[in-house]
Amino acid sequence: MIAQVVVNGCSYMETYAMGNGHIDLAQRIGIKKKLGTPIADSLAIGGSANSRILRTTQKHSQNTQHSRLYVLGMTFVSRLEIPILTDTDQFEGRWANPQNQDFKSRWIAYWKSVDSKRFVELKLKWEAESILDRTEDLMYHMLAVISDIRSRGHRVLMFQQADNLYQELLDHPRLQHFKQVPYIIDGFSWRAVAYQHSLGVTPTVYGTDAPYVPIDMVHPAVGAHRILNDYLTDYIQEYKILT
Repeated sequence: MIAQVVVNGCSYMETYAMGNGHIDLAQRIGIKKKLGTPIADSLAIGGSANSRILRTTQKHSQNTQHSRLYVLGMTFVSRLEIPILTDTDQFEGRWANPQNQDFKSRWIAYWKSVDSKRFVELKLKWEAESILDRTEDLMYHMLAVISDIRSRGHRVLMFQQADNLYQELLDHPRLQHFKQVPYIIDGFSWRAVAYQHSLGVTPTVYGTDAPYVPIDMVHPAVGAHRILNDYLTDYIQEYKILT
């Protein structure tokens, strides 16, 4: 019996949880509230890299006695994290993504803005010809986490939120294992944010000083989770994710 839905991801899933989308999903799949245990929880943090999403999900699943359904909205393949924070959070550790997380006040003393700039510049260089390699690496990490989580009685569902960088490579033989399990939606080709916008989801209205965001990557507004939860609920039932 699944006791709780636990969601993880970047700002897309963080916004989803802010509007109680994870609670709505838990109610839809029949999770009943028990004394001292909420029916849904969120581990999502804006700017997260996929390595953090997988690591913290696995860590959380290692420290609970009750079965959970972990719903992971994976983020951009190119995001990367490094351990540069001064304070050691017992759960999160010292990790940060210098390109997408503004944790400057928590950097180690000898890490400077110029270091972040240099890091991003070097990162863009090694990424230019390595999309396939980095996506393959992510695939094997996802499959390993799925196997580990399910081996301890939990259930898991993973999907891509917005990244379109690797989409044209998904038929490559090295990425065939994305399609071997139902726990990765549509072989990692389904993009939840683009899907929601195709059906008219209410978008977030960014401030005038915000950088341009393509419409298929604009965050759905807080509370606008019906379209996503319709899809996830149907998928969970059709592919028997909870069994």
